[in-house]
Amino acid sequence: MAEQQQPQQQPALAALFPNPPPFWQNFTPENIDRISELRVKEGGEKSRKRDPTKELPVRLLDLPPELRLLQPPEPPANDIYKVFGDNYNVRL
Repeated sequence: MAEQQQPQQQPALAALFPNPPPFWQNFTPENIDRISELRVKEGGEKSRKRDPTKELPVRLLDLPPELRLLQPPEPPANDIYKVFGDNYNVRL
């Protein structure tokens, strides 16, 4: 007689969502206060009064390693970025 093949079972999911990237551990209140102080020191009084919804924060070039990931990336040079093969424009 021919052997009966048993269907392979799919492995069970361990979690519904993936773990957060490891750099989330850098976002401590102490590090956020430190980078805020450095921005005010570098940018002067205007850094303290800026509107975060309209202006990017002061870009700091020389930061300790634990503060580097708290700084947003540079915006695209030509206002166009690519995600999964599709082009998107920053300004609408």
